[in-house]
Amino acid sequence: MIEEIKEALQAILAPQIERIHGQIEGIHGKIEGLHGQIEGLRGQIEGFRGEMKAIEAGLEAKIDVLAGKVDSLDTKCMARFGAMDIQMEAGRREFVAEVRRIEETLSADFVRFETVCDPRLSVLEKRTN
Repeated sequence: MIEEIKEALQAILAPQIERIHGQIEGIHGKIEGLHGQIEGLRGQIEGFRGEMKAIEAGLEAKIDVLAGKVDSLDTKCMARFGAMDIQMEAGRREFVAEVRRIEETLSADFVRFETVCDPRLSVLEKRTN
């Protein structure tokens, strides 16, 4: 009787166990497939990282070139501003010297005018009095 119970249980349970075993194998296959997809994605990510590093290096090189150009322009501008300062100072000095020369000329002219006009005004004043 025990043998018959064993056989009956095996007859009932064996197909179900086989079906479950098949399902487990299917799930295992799906897991392996997902594992392959994950590894593929990891490879793509590493590829993207390499591309990003290349882009970053290119941008850094371009930034360095631009920084050099900006520094060069800054140096040129500062040199030009310095030259303009020197020219403006020279122009200012020339202007001041010219104003002084004109003042001296006018002052001398006024002195001469006074020396000529004062006696004449004295004469005219004496005549009117």
